[in-house]
Amino acid sequence: MRYPTIVAVSALASIPSTFATPLHKRQINGTMAYDFDSLTPSPDIQWTPCFDQFTCTVLDVPLDYEDESVGTVGIAFVRWSTNSTSNSTQDILVNPGGPGASGVQLLIGGLSTLHQIVGTDYNIVGFDPRGVNNSGPDLSCFSGQEGTFRLYDEDFGYPTDVNDTKALMRTWKEAGAFGDWCSQVHSGENSTAKYANTVATATDMLHYTELLAKSKGENPEESQLWYYGASYGTVLGSTFAALFPNRVGRLILDGVVDVEDYYQGKWQANIPDADEAFATFFTYCFEAGNEACVFWDSSVEAIEARFHSVRDKLAEEPIMVTNPSAVQYPVIVTIETFKYVLTQVPYFPNTYYPLFGRILAELEQGNGSLLAQTAGVGLHIDECSGPNIDDIPDLEPRHFIACTDGNGRFNLSTFDSFREHVELMVDESEYLGESWAAGTSVNCRNLNIKAPESQVFTGTPSANTTSNPILLLSTKLDPVTPLRAAEKMVKQFGGSRLLVQDSVGHTTTSAASTCTWDYIRKYLKDGSLPEKGTVCEAEEIPFQTSNSVTTTSESVKILRKRHHV
Repeated sequence: MRYPTIVAVSALASIPSTFATPLHKRQINGTMAYDFDSLTPSPDIQWTPCFDQFTCTVLDVPLDYEDESVGTVGIAFVRWSTNSTSNSTQDILVNPGGPGASGVQLLIGGLSTLHQIVGTDYNIVGFDPRGVNNSGPDLSCFSGQEGTFRLYDEDFGYPTDVNDTKALMRTWKEAGAFGDWCSQVHSGENSTAKYANTVATATDMLHYTELLAKSKGENPEESQLWYYGASYGTVLGSTFAALFPNRVGRLILDGVVDVEDYYQGKWQANIPDADEAFATFFTYCFEAGNEACVFWDSSVEAIEARFHSVRDKLAEEPIMVTNPSAVQYPVIVTIETFKYVLTQVPYFPNTYYPLFGRILAELEQGNGSLLAQTAGVGLHIDECSGPNIDDIPDLEPRHFIACTDGNGRFNLSTFDSFREHVELMVDESEYLGESWAAGTSVNCRNLNIKAPESQVFTGTPSANTTSNPILLLSTKLDPVTPLRAAEKMVKQFGGSRLLVQDSVGHTTTSAASTCTWDYIRKYLKDGSLPEKGTVCEAEEIPFQTSNSVTTTSESVKILRKRHHV
């Protein structure tokens, strides 16, 4: 059974999708489109009503802006339009992270959350970056073989164990096999996979702003990008600012990745705060009391001791799950199942902490049903129904984009180098280290896809000055994009400013904060920045906020959707 590994960085995957129409339906109902495949790619922005309250377009853009003879590719955009009819109303492009996360899915499924963040005075535009979801080029290693992909997906990604040489070897070999296979599939002269990378997508965003300006009768060469990017979206946003510093209109980067580490291909600077972030589970559980936290005990230390006892017992004795209401076939939940779920818990404490407390309480009684449900083991996907908007596989684009960006700079080509890498990550984080090491840079070791020279980013994204200052956001304790990365980036872009939110979780979206939202909206309105050292409080506290404790079924559904960082 495959336990999807966390890769860095999808920040907004906890937004519940309220969108019910599956994207695989290829149709236009009257003048309303419900599928991007039914839209004809165009070199200009041509909006078509879609998905009931949005408009969509597929832009036909050059694969390589410096060599347009190699062809074009279609990039999917969806827009929610404000009521304003003013020609000066700005479009804010949004990216939820990944790499490999869908901006189309984010906007359609998470519009209300985006309205909380940026308000309703602007048009909000979600787009699928190159190789993702509805946008080309095709990065599939199993194109046209959905059943084959799902069989492979089930077998790929076993969690590794720093103390188990066989488990480490399996992970290392699996990653190598993935790279070998996909490199062969995309090795032909006509393969376009190499054009899916962050530099190319950043240039696509510039291209969009220029086409938008042209459609308004404005000078395209003076157009500027308005953008909100979370997690990996901060890599994309900072890359844009470094490449086009004079084209920055408003740039909000939330949950900042160490972009120098990212472009080196290491992914070694993400998790230094992960254990401290997760340890807040014990504190918040104790402070909430036994009615709110079912795993409550007489002290923080007692809760932590029980947690370790549950974990250690499961490592020694896996639990059978045979409850037909929980699984569709009998399964065994193991320490690997537990690690997979644990890895994701500190991302969104308000949603996941109550659920995790229930999982621990059940495991303590020898019941693994909720753990199985949460991890998705013992469940099968009805292939006949086709992929839904939340079910689009992201395994390939995630690795293709990250590995192409890394450009072979960090290649774990020997088993000993991989073992050392895992040990380093476990030293960084007891809880996330193994999963992080197995899900990131090792998957690049045999993936021989090289971007054209024009799309290779070298160095560290930075700029002495930008046409407008950049607003950076971070929580105090982020498990995968630590505050220190934001503190580093604010020094790399002259005039930028960092706003810190006093909460735990991945990006400021992990806890509601009116203070944070107010500063974002002030920045959007007139470019004003918070004072240096500004810290915003959050209104949500794990276990204690009325709207933070979702039902078990809702929490399970949300957690299962997390395949990115």
